[in-house]
Amino acid sequence: MVNFVAAAFIESQIINNTNLANQYFEKSYSNGKWEKFIHYSIKPCAGYFNGVCQVIITRSTPLNMVVIAFRGTVEKDQMSNKADTTLIDFVTWPYNASFGRVNKYFFAASESLWNNYIESTIKENEGYTIAFSGHSIGGAIATLTALKARHLGLVDDNKMKLYTFGEPRIGDYEFANNFQSLISQSYRIVHDSGK
Repeated sequence: MVNFVAAAFIESQIINNTNLANQYFEKSYSNGKWEKFIHYSIKPCAGYFNGVCQVIITRSTPLNMVVIAFRGTVEKDQMSNKADTTLIDFVTWPYNASFGRVNKYFFAASESLWNNYIESTIKENEGYTIAFSGHSIGGAIATLTALKARHLGLVDDNKMKLYTFGEPRIGDYEFANNFQSLISQSYRIVHDSGK
């Protein structure tokens, strides 16, 4: 999945970004025959600053899989805001008040992408395995997006995978425990100091 996340960093204005992205995809799944590559950006991300939330979505019919990969932090202001709010500014997860608390900024970013692109993609690809992935803030967005899809019953647990790289802490202890009970195929790769 790391190659899909790398492809999420490709800027939309780059000529032949579809060909470049497919080169990344084929490194992970050479027999995937990736199609319907879509690249979305929202600016400002979550309304907090001048940063960009970016996601790529691609599908492989032979693998019966859709990959939704979120770009990580690239701008100085975005990094600063993320650092300032990672351990503070939590809100109750609104889809189930007893589920725990999540970082307000990461939640707002996941909602902006969900409402514009993610929900419709999942519904259009019913029966496909949905793999969410992301780096840094993209990992936080991927996690919250995957959780919402499971909570709303849009994707069965056996049809969902989540891979994050360098994802910051996004919720409290209660949230983490509840999350693990809903998504069994979840892999969070962190730096040694990111525990």
